[in-house]
Amino acid sequence: MTVLDEFTFPFCVTAYSFNGDKSQVALCPNSNEVHIYARSGAQWVQTHVLKEHDLLVTSIDWAPRANLIVSCSQDKNAYVWTLDQATSVWKPTLVHLRLNRAATQARWSPQESKFAVASGDKCVAVCYFDEENNWWISKHIKKPIASTVLCVDWHPNNVLIACGGTDMKARVFSAYIKGVDQKPAPTVWGERLPFNTLCGEFESPSGGWVHSVSFAPDGEALAFASHDSSLTVATPATGQVDSVRSPNLPFKSLLWTEQSTIVATGHDCSPMVYAYDGAAWRLVTKLGEDDKARRSTTASPSNSNSAFNLFRQMDSRSQPAKAGSAGDGMLKSVHQNTITELRRDPSHNPVEVSTSGLDGKLVQWRVQA
Repeated sequence: MTVLDEFTFPFCVTAYSFNGDKSQVALCPNSNEVHIYARSGAQWVQTHVLKEHDLLVTSIDWAPRANLIVSCSQDKNAYVWTLDQATSVWKPTLVHLRLNRAATQARWSPQESKFAVASGDKCVAVCYFDEENNWWISKHIKKPIASTVLCVDWHPNNVLIACGGTDMKARVFSAYIKGVDQKPAPTVWGERLPFNTLCGEFESPSGGWVHSVSFAPDGEALAFASHDSSLTVATPATGQVDSVRSPNLPFKSLLWTEQSTIVATGHDCSPMVYAYDGAAWRLVTKLGEDDKARRSTTASPSNSNSAFNLFRQMDSRSQPAKAGSAGDGMLKSVHQNTITELRRDPSHNPVEVSTSGLDGKLVQWRVQA
């Protein structure tokens, strides 16, 4: 069985992040709010609502060790949320992003000493804490980015960063911050790495927007997913760039679980596992399509009432109900609508990932390549 846990919220989940032990989750219910839920048996119980943003929250990332939450929004702002232990209240600190367009994604670096915010302002804001002035400030990675940046991912060395966007290219830059980072060791991406150094640039095979980028566990390869339904893996040490065209709908997120295994998710509703067989990357399996028995007993607000279940099918899938039982027309996949986000296990278990969807589902998976 590949599904470890599944829960359905009464709203679509557009962004989320677990805390370090997965006892809590911060998520966005497709609004300008961040809701925090705590695990209670088989259920999730709301404990906090964070209401500082004015427009749709586009991304959330929870630093597992520092216990800090960063959120960003279409309102061009980002906040770092800190839990006040005395009052149990999450307090926001505004980040000085200096953006003129929406922020699209935020991710903490591996050492949690800084974070990156992608944006529609043709740049990536690398943010770090200025102890002298007691606030979060940013430096911008700009050239040669030519359009909106949709996604970012950090290299394991805490210095390099990958980004992709609507200029149909994936790039690797140096995000070295003097006084924050130690001088990095040489990598296949380069040796001298001052801030904003372009270390690699790769184009989408058929000109699709790049929706997701991810470094390999050893940092020596970069994978990215494009809107042309392709998955591309670039290895700078050999100059090899391998692309796999999928017959399915485009991917929105991808990540490596092992050095030769990539999981990709998106509009096709099922997580897809790709593996490298020594010659090429090939689709190995789709997760969850053999878990019909598991899905039928899922903890969900809709399971106790067949009429409500029928209405949820109409609402979450934006399709009219069919005559017959409430299960008519259900997809074989666990998710019944687009998978909005794919996340690593916060405890760094390489075979566990999680997903959220427009159907309101939050699912934890065991990857079996």
